[in-house]
Parts: sequence; structure tokens; C-alpha cells
Amino acid sequence: MRQKLTQLSENVWLWPHSSSFNAVQSSVGIITSGNRTILVDAGNSPQLARGIKDELRRSGLPPVSQIIYTHHHWDHTYGACEFQISVVAHSICKTILSEAAQKPWGPEYLRQQIEANPLLRASYTARARAIRDWSDFRIIIPDIVFDDRMTIQLGQISVELEHVGGQHAEDSIVARVPNAGIMFLGDCYYPPPLHLRTPEAQPSFAMLAALESSEYTLYVEGHDQPLTRAKLLKIIEKHT
Repeated sequence: MRQKLTQLSENVWLWPHSSSFNAVQSSVGIITSGNRTILVDAGNSPQLARGIKDELRRSGLPPVSQIIYTHHHWDHTYGACEFQISVVAHSICKTILSEAAQKPWGPEYLRQQIEANPLLRASYTARARAIRDWSDFRIIIPDIVFDDRMTIQLGQISVELEHVGGQHAEDSIVARVPNAGIMFLGDCYYPPPLHLRTPEAQPSFAMLAALESSEYTLYVEGHDQPLTRAKLLKIIEKHT
């Protein structure tokens, strides 16, 4: 059964995350205006990216013209090599991915890395499942970067990017779409990745509280259902 886009507003759609822990498939935001489409993250594989391209075509939406990385983690960036387009990200993201792009990614390299550090098993095994053919795979390094804030104009729609960092990834950004009242959180408030996580690690609810705003009614995160503002406020009240 093929995945379908979920429409969040007139100009914003969502390719949903996978609820399967083993899939490690993050959500992908789709923002359209006129003849252009911007992705917020690129998915965990070229195969998934091809599914998004096909679904955009079926839905009569414009082809993807630019990608925003919310952070450098593989499940948010590995689909980008399916597109021959510009990528926007934080400057730290470019530094990290520039180094990662030099590695000989493939089944043998993944096996060697797991042997060297067994804590990487969950992440690297998931990569092996997601990428069926490594022959044409490559990590796409951002070509447009910023340090604090940046605004992308998509027709009449503004996409406002802000660096927030955090324990999950130091390069994390959020992407706001004020016209739609939607904020893409990526994984910014999550605990550190599994191989760096301690038993005591918790999400950063203080970061959620700082990001909450009456101007936004929907908060889209990487690995769960979008949060309404009402639900977000309940979470903040419970944990802060």
C-alpha cells in the first residue's frame, strides 16, 4: 500500500513518518506555491524520495525545486540525492555532511562501523534496510547555509528558518510557515540519538515551551503525529 500525502493547509502537505521503530523514516514537509515546491527534509532514502516525487505528480503539485534540511541526520537527508536541486541548511550541517560525504558508504562500511562501535547497530542496520542500492547513492551537501535566521520567499508564502540547536543535533533548525500557522520542528526537542543517549535522557520540553506561539496552530515533528497547539500546551504544562 503506497503512502499518500496529508494536506495540512492550502499550501502545505505532509509525507507522514513511519510508526515502525525499525524503519527510522521521518516525516517530510511539502510547501507549494505557484510552480514551485520546497521540501522540509528529504526522507531516509532515494526510494522514499521517488515515492514523494510520484505522489506529487499524481496530486498535480509542482516538482521539488529546493530542499531544507532541519538537521544532518541520515533519515532526514539521504533522499536528497534523488533530486538535482539546491539544499538549504545550517552552516554546522554543511560541515558535518561534508565530512560524512567522504566515507565509503555501503554494506561493508556499515558492517565495519558496527563492529567497531556496537552502539551504532540500530542506526546503521536501519540505513542498510533503507538503501537498497548504494551504487548511485551520495550525500548531498547543502549549498546555501545560514547561522542564525533565514527567510525563503516562495511566491506569496514566507518560510522562516531559525537555528535552535539542542541535544538531539547541534545544527537543528525549525521552519515556520506563518501564512499557514504551521511550524516544522524536525527532531529539535528530542533526546540525543540512540548511540549517544543515556537512560536518564529526556526530550527538551523547555525548548518546546520556548518555541510555542499563539501564531502557530500546528507543530510538525519528525517522528510523531503533528501536534495541535492545544496538545502542545498540555505537554508543556505537564513537563515544565
